[in-house]
Amino acid sequence: MAEGMKGRKGEGKAAGQAVDRLVTWESGDGECRIVCPAGVLESIRRECAMAARGPVPLGSGGALLGEYSGGTYRLRSWHPIPCRHQRGPSFLLTKDEVAGLRDFLNRLPELTGRSEDQLLGWFVAHPHAGAVLRDDEISLHQRFFRANDLFLLMEILADGTAEVTVHRGAMPLGPKWRIVPAPGARAAAAAGETPRGEERKAAARRSEDRKKEARPAGPLVPALVVLVMAVALAGWLQFRQKEPAAPPSPSQPMMTLSLRVDRQAQGFLIRWNPLEPSLANAARARMRITDRGQVTERQLDAAEIRSGFLVYASASPVLEVEMEVGLSGGRTVRERVIYGQ
Repeated sequence: MAEGMKGRKGEGKAAGQAVDRLVTWESGDGECRIVCPAGVLESIRRECAMAARGPVPLGSGGALLGEYSGGTYRLRSWHPIPCRHQRGPSFLLTKDEVAGLRDFLNRLPELTGRSEDQLLGWFVAHPHAGAVLRDDEISLHQRFFRANDLFLLMEILADGTAEVTVHRGAMPLGPKWRIVPAPGARAAAAAGETPRGEERKAAARRSEDRKKEARPAGPLVPALVVLVMAVALAGWLQFRQKEPAAPPSPSQPMMTLSLRVDRQAQGFLIRWNPLEPSLANAARARMRITDRGQVTERQLDAAEIRSGFLVYASASPVLEVEMEVGLSGGRTVRERVIYGQ
């Protein structure tokens, strides 16, 4: 995707409310426009990439929520669609899961805590399997979604990036346009700019270069060239007499625990990303669980941190989990997830 794409319940809500850079995707014919906080897109991409990274790559799916007006979709949050993968690693729902899908979609505003939002569509992620629509996906879209709802088909590549094909419509479900990783897009995102803004800057630089090339050469040009070469030579000789400057210290890489909570038959399954490179030398970790006002704290050793999961027995409808990890060098990383709110 041009930008990196809450598999955790409650995170999409938080990302939608926080002050965040907006990403805009627009079809070539101008009939369809998608506006979404970059944090929401990144949370979707990260969770789908996590599911695709295991020993058996798993497909993912989720519902998209927000506001639709005048051809513009304003995505604010998302929620994973339950799939137990009983039909294989792809995102294929069983008959029971399909039977409960309409009730699930109707309860989404309650689950996300944003009653003002409406269902805008859904997405499915194919890990390393291309961007070809499956018959099950077309059937689900035509059965449970409206003619103007979106369907985003994501292809998760081996490096964790995502390519997205935007579909819109019901019968037939036709592709609108495709979004692929653009060179320099990540650098523009780090600078807080959209790829379109970066393109405008590059175009302006090219225009200025062309103007400079078009200027006529006057009689002073040879003298100026000699003067510039003399100044450059003097600067080079002076530089050789000095010790080279020490290289700047590398910035700390960004990391995420990818903390999430899923309902299981025995209670809750709390998961994080054990493959995060920064966790390889984690000195300590603390898990703080708030269950109906009762707070439970647990210290995790190195083996438990590398396991990537913790099972917590409870029948509570709401669970708050906070994980704090102490890293080498005194750094601390903390993430919090609320299930069911």
